[in-house]
Amino acid sequence: MHVEEVHFNHDTNSATSDALSIRKTASGDPIQAPEWKRGLTAQPAAYAAAALGANVTIKARFSGGPANEAREIRAVDAWAPTTKPSSFLGRVVDLIARVPRSLAGNALGETDEQLAAFDGAGDSGLITFTLANHQLKTSGVGIRTTDWKWQVRENGSWQDFDTTQHKVYLIVDMPNGPWDQNPEGNNTQLPWTDALDKACLWAMGAKTQDEAAERVTIAVNTQPNQSYTGSTIFAIDTTYLLSWYLNELDGGKTFQINCTDCADAVTTFSNLLGCDLFEGIFYNIKTRKFLTLGGNPAVEADWQATGWRYHEICWLHQMGQNELIYDACVQVDMDDNYDDLVHVAKHPVKMRFGMKDHSDYRYRLVKGDVGATVGKDPIRRSVA
Repeated sequence: MHVEEVHFNHDTNSATSDALSIRKTASGDPIQAPEWKRGLTAQPAAYAAAALGANVTIKARFSGGPANEAREIRAVDAWAPTTKPSSFLGRVVDLIARVPRSLAGNALGETDEQLAAFDGAGDSGLITFTLANHQLKTSGVGIRTTDWKWQVRENGSWQDFDTTQHKVYLIVDMPNGPWDQNPEGNNTQLPWTDALDKACLWAMGAKTQDEAAERVTIAVNTQPNQSYTGSTIFAIDTTYLLSWYLNELDGGKTFQINCTDCADAVTTFSNLLGCDLFEGIFYNIKTRKFLTLGGNPAVEADWQATGWRYHEICWLHQMGQNELIYDACVQVDMDDNYDDLVHVAKHPVKMRFGMKDHSDYRYRLVKGDVGATVGKDPIRRSVA
């Protein structure tokens, strides 16, 4: 007997009981069920924790079964011990061995037992299984691998007959713009797996939108091969050239980005994980000293003051003096004495834009009452 297919995104109109609609890259093909098919390279699946309901299901098809008969089938964790250790020491050793697996491995858990009715050719057709003991809602952002051992009940006992391996992306909630879940046609705004690779690494373990957005902001600010330029590099009007940015990140050579590029990256990667950020501009700024992109807080030369015609940042939900912002382009100085060489660097994550309060982003970045007029048109650039 063999597993022929395993379907994760088996209902493209919903994400409450199955996986999301995703694609490989902007130019690659959308990933369609079955994500696992015998003889082909397995494709990943992605789940949005907050969207999932009480029951999460998969579908699987089997061949080589007994003609015109039925058998109970299930999938279990291939790394789970087949027998429980009898001694206290054995149980401790088993628990220690399971910890790395529980942190980095199986989030799908196991399946329930289902009766598969085989036709005259030994084919079961698609069987729906409910996931048992899964960690899709509780693991936090990450990339997990599940190894399943498939078993059939024969003569009252469970017998192994096949194994499958599955890569799973876990995100906080449903992706927000520019990403969507329209499965029709060659939709390039479906979540990309190469973007998920970065976002899930940067925000690993995050269980809330706030945690995810904070970790993405810090990650964008601290990439070692970036430096600041005053010109926008990766945006053309309402399009963010995400493919190009991903290539530069992985290229190993130093490249330049500006505030718009940083805002695009934070919005795009955060919203891919289920956050709700927009990009928006404020104008006519004379700054206090701030830590430049990729700067070292201990190096005085990396603390600079300048004048900007505009500065683009990320806003949570909407723009305004009392709204919350994220800025991956700078780190602000939280030290109150701006005349000395003492600096306390802070990543602006979920800071109130504000005006006068010393904890406000505007107070820490903008010198005195000079400029900082907030624009009115927040956007999310489509990805290409």
